Amino acid sequence: MKSYIVPFVLCIALAWAVQSWIIAAVPRIIFALAEPLSHEPLNTLINAPRTDAKLRRVVLPNPDFIYSAVFYDVSKGDLLFSGKFPDSSQYACLAFYNNNLQPYYVVNNQKGITGAYQFRLTASDKKDNSPFTIHAQTKQGSILMRLLVTDTIETNTALAIQKGLSFEQIH
Repeated sequence: MKSYIVPFVLCIALAWAVQSWIIAAVPRIIFALAEPLSHEPLNTLINAPRTDAKLRRVVLPNPDFIYSAVFYDVSKGDLLFSGKFPDSSQYACLAFYNNNLQPYYVVNNQKGITGAYQFRLTASDKKDNSPFTIHAQTKQGSILMRLLVTDTIETNTALAIQKGLSFEQIH
């Protein structure tokens, strides 16, 4: 029995080290590849088309949603993200992620925000209690908007909302 203890402990230690590396490295690798692969610079809004069988891979992305994304960099100034949510009958979510792809601020239209919105994303440490000022946890990260689409009417609404999104740097 004692002969199995050392290999067992080494196996557990190796598994922990690999898992820790994956958790730490994979999001950074994804973020580093996002800009060149998207062919868009940072702080540019990317509107994805509705997912169909041709775009669908094993687990990416969910075909019930239309996505918009921004890979941001707030090191040179604040950013302003504007758009509108549909009424609460069609789910919409806006999530802000740090450079490890961990969400730090999420808002949706099921909890009181419908219609037009404007969020200011800042790296500043100055206290700003405005509900529409979001303090970025890291200088670079991403914003993901998801709009649920279950029929043609919701698809048309989502595409119109997607076209109305704007993202600009404030100097």
